[in-house]
Amino acid sequence: MAQVTLEQINRNLIDLKKDVAELKEYMREDYELTDDVQKEIEEAKNTSRSEFIKLEELKRKLA
Repeated sequence: MAQVTLEQINRNLIDLKKDVAELKEYMREDYELTDDVQKEIEEAKNTSRSEFIKLEELKRKLA
C-alpha cells in the first residue's frame, strides 16, 4: 500500500477547498435560459405522451 504523507494530504485538501469555492461561485450566479430553450421546454410540456416513442423502438430505428 502506498504511503501518504501529511504534506500530500494537505495539498489535496487545499485543492479540494479551491474546487468547492469555485463550485459555490457557480451556484451563486444567476443563469437565465435563452428564448429558444424556453420555447423547446414549453413545446415538450405540451407534447402528448402518445407522440413519444419507446426506447426499444428508437434503438431499432438506429440499428
